Amino acid sequence: MKWVIVQNIPIEYCRAVMGDEEGRTIKFNSQHEAEDYIEKQGIKPYIREDPEDIMVVPEIETTYNEEAT
Repeated sequence: MKWVIVQNIPIEYCRAVMGDEEGRTIKFNSQHEAEDYIEKQGIKPYIREDPEDIMVVPEIETTYNEEAT
């Protein structure tokens, strides 16, 4: 399973997935690896100051399920 870093944003209560400079999603092999990346890079919430807005979630939770619509 791959893991990604997301931030809750107040626009339509959706999650923004962290990407690199070229817009590609940054993926990790484990939750621990992603959490280490957040700590080492000093990643802070972009919109708010609440660190709980930054989360590590399985990549599958961020993909749009077309069958659900």
